[in-house]
Amino acid sequence: MAMLSLCLLLSLCFGTAFSVSCCSSVCECESHVISCESKSLVDIPICTPAEVIGLTEMRLAKNMIPSSMTFSRIPDSIKILDLSRNRIDTLNIDKIRYSIESLDLSGNQLVTVPTLTKLPSLHNLVLTSNPIPSDDHGYPEAIFRQLGTNLTSLHIGHPQTFQAFPRTISTHLPKLATLEINGAHPRFGNLPPTAFTAFELVLQHLYIRNTHLYAVPLTLRRLRNLRELYFEGNPIQDYGLLPEAFSGLNSLELLSLKNDSLTTFPAIVDNLSENLKTLILDNNRLLFIRENALNMVNMSNIKNLYLRGCQLDRIPGAMADDSGTYLQELKVLDLSDNNIQSIDRNDLHDLKQLTNISFSGNPLAYVSTLAFKNLPNLAYIDFSTTSLKVIPMAVTNIQRAELDIDLTNTDVECVCELACFEKYYQQFRVHVHGDCETVSVKLTRYLQETIPRCPNYGSTTFPNCTNSL
Repeated sequence: MAMLSLCLLLSLCFGTAFSVSCCSSVCECESHVISCESKSLVDIPICTPAEVIGLTEMRLAKNMIPSSMTFSRIPDSIKILDLSRNRIDTLNIDKIRYSIESLDLSGNQLVTVPTLTKLPSLHNLVLTSNPIPSDDHGYPEAIFRQLGTNLTSLHIGHPQTFQAFPRTISTHLPKLATLEINGAHPRFGNLPPTAFTAFELVLQHLYIRNTHLYAVPLTLRRLRNLRELYFEGNPIQDYGLLPEAFSGLNSLELLSLKNDSLTTFPAIVDNLSENLKTLILDNNRLLFIRENALNMVNMSNIKNLYLRGCQLDRIPGAMADDSGTYLQELKVLDLSDNNIQSIDRNDLHDLKQLTNISFSGNPLAYVSTLAFKNLPNLAYIDFSTTSLKVIPMAVTNIQRAELDIDLTNTDVECVCELACFEKYYQQFRVHVHGDCETVSVKLTRYLQETIPRCPNYGSTTFPNCTNSL
């Protein structure tokens, strides 16, 4: 036991991340975490004080722990407690726990929000995927009056029982900064105008996911200090993006409209361009983005644009124009999992702030040797899981050191013509990830060891050397 305590203390002091068995040898203790997930537990394991010195998080997810658990076995130092996906239908806390700040009860069998008066420091409560009815019986007024003292983050929702926005949430949580609704019954068709009354000036992060809302609720415009809105998995289609709902979101920095059945680039972005930095449109059926579609974000401050899984068959032609006025602040562009087969000479040109771009999961087979010009800050290109057979010589247009190129799961033919790229690779200290398709060797090893032994190495006779380095 003394040796175990010494190991834990050394781990905490030196920041090492090795794990040791603990809590009756059922769990693993590592860094600040007691991990007891997926152990078929039917009660809280017993931990000795020496085992858990300085440990602040306990993970008990995916077990068979019932409501009759011995809650007092939770170590006194625990601040974050995960009891998700167990068999809990009621919660009896038999001892005041001043230390617990976060409690995850998602995926259990609760039919009402439990009494949590013995957790006076609770800030974060996760109740999603519990069959709690959304009326006053499921969300009792007395409990939420008590929770309102400290609660800053709440996560709720269920696909069968969540039918309306709970009245008690609207009136008793004046400090709420984060709210998530994940899952709702088909009857959940809209949010009432009073939904955010208690916290409309303090809410900063709002998640509305996997509901049957037919439009973005108009009441959102009351959230003047909202910084992040994740409106995802709601089949609103294009007509459900009501401009009026976004008219008051003057502080919004991130907007996610992932998987919302959109077919066009959202026009409402124009109203948010001043502060909006991140736009996520993943898993919508955009197919293509019209040449003038990005006019609405002309001269915007968008830095991160995610268009993953949007069925695009080309890079949007309006990403940058001849005058260099589009998306000039763009730093991250993710086009992964689309249908893009080629990158042409004028795609993406002059995006001078661009640092990261991904084409992963596209049937990409051709890259013009004139692509990627005037991209002085590009540091990472993801070509993983594409149909490329060669390392595109276009990357040599990027004249910066330490460029990172990911070709993982891409069948690159390793032949002596790679000597052209090898010169660039050596000069700019490029990082390349992936394997050769023609021989069983890493790309980096082939470039470093095999290419210098090629018969014409150092000459200019290689047919693919189209770029001057």
